[in-house]
Amino acid sequence: MEGFSASSPPRIFWNSRKRSATPRSLENKLMEESLKPAGDGAKTATTAGGQRDDEDVATAKAAALTERRRSLFEPLESTGSNGRRTPAELLLPPPDFEAASYPKGWLVGKKRKLVNVDVVESMRRVAVQEMNRKDKEIDGLNEQLEEDARCLEHLQVQLLDERSKRSDAERQNAMLRDQISMLMTMLEENQAEEIEEEEQQQRHTLGDH
Repeated sequence: MEGFSASSPPRIFWNSRKRSATPRSLENKLMEESLKPAGDGAKTATTAGGQRDDEDVATAKAAALTERRRSLFEPLESTGSNGRRTPAELLLPPPDFEAASYPKGWLVGKKRKLVNVDVVESMRRVAVQEMNRKDKEIDGLNEQLEEDARCLEHLQVQLLDERSKRSDAERQNAMLRDQISMLMTMLEENQAEEIEEEEQQQRHTLGDH
């Protein structure tokens, strides 16, 4: 379009983002800060002798501040001479430690650890309640077991009675079979005798004629 001149786009300078400070870089920076006041104090000591005390106080404050900052990056647990962390059990009080010096409401538990009396008492009450509940369950199971034993004994007696009755019935059946077989043999003998008598009578009648 007329009246407007083409303009070049503005240049944009991109600044690379700096990496976030690491604990090592922070520690180095703190060391540099702690060394700077000492150097400044030496220079001022040579130029002005009256300001030497003020600079010493300032350097002491700066050193204390840097030590406080440096402690933020140190581990919470204590470290030994070799740089390794000491076990927590070594930091516990000795076994002959006086109980009167313990905090109020605390006592020594397992592995010489301090435990709260209220917590121990509540845990003991819970354990006693659990033991009582288990005892009641055991008593109920024992009663049920005794009742089952009585029922089993009664069933065993009934089974013995049934077996004795069955044996008696089998014995009676055997006796009845023997009697039936005897009666059958007697009937067969009687029938045989009757047949012989009839045959003899027929022979006599034929002989008379």
